[in-house]
Amino acid sequence: MSKRIEKTDNYFERVKQRVDRTNYRYYLFDYLYFKGEVWGRKWGRMSGFTLLLAYWWWLVVLPGDILLRNSVWSHLRLDYFIAMFLFFCIFILVRYRKARVSALMSHYRRSKRIGTAQLFFLYLLPVALFFLEAWLFDKWGWADGWKW
Repeated sequence: MSKRIEKTDNYFERVKQRVDRTNYRYYLFDYLYFKGEVWGRKWGRMSGFTLLLAYWWWLVVLPGDILLRNSVWSHLRLDYFIAMFLFFCIFILVRYRKARVSALMSHYRRSKRIGTAQLFFLYLLPVALFFLEAWLFDKWGWADGWKW
């Protein structure tokens, strides 16, 4: 459990605070969450949740739907969409609590700012990867390209 770090002038208290700090591992989706939060503060229409949802939707949910559509389990598509959305929401609620978000903000606070072209690329990356996945599914015979 992470504790809030209070600034102090006492050397021994600072050392104790460093020892008590929770060590987190940071992954690509943590960076994406951070970028979504930073962009949300700047432009107001974005958050880490929505950026991760876009990646989740394009890279996991839609390719899974393509595979489901061409199988015996095609009648479970609505259940699949609901389960995937609930899984994502629970993941976000459990992973990104207040302590984790503040640790992310302090970990990436000195990261290089990205420009408009890189922002555009970061938004289009999951869409491009989706079409690559769909093409591979069609090439391997897992899905009929004309049906999706």
